[in-house]
Amino acid sequence: MARSSASKQPEPIGEILRRKRVETLSKGLREMAKELNIAPAHLTDIEKGRRTPSEALLKRISAAYDIGEAELRAGWQRADAIVSEVANQDVTTAEKVPAFLRTARKLSPEQWDKLIEQARKMGKAKKGRKE
Repeated sequence: MARSSASKQPEPIGEILRRKRVETLSKGLREMAKELNIAPAHLTDIEKGRRTPSEALLKRISAAYDIGEAELRAGWQRADAIVSEVANQDVTTAEKVPAFLRTARKLSPEQWDKLIEQARKMGKAKKGRKE
């Protein structure tokens, strides 16, 4: 029986990087490692999924490979630093953010956009209110 596309596992981010480096960018491992200012062995480990890059290296990879940071972060299951900062800014937020994210887990991109816009409006209304 054929598998549905919904059940397909996404391609590992390291394989995506290696394919793009070779097929699209036409760069060898050593050349790309030099461009990223890392050892070739380090890049090999990243492409084989044995290591994840630091925050600074993730940003350099994004620029060098022309792959969005969000795609890389999702591939390495690594949230932007602001997520942790906001989620832990105070007791209330530390309690509410996980509950919020659990309920928002299956939102579509359009629903996320609406939610973000609503949060912006709520944030502006709070700033305009006198305390």
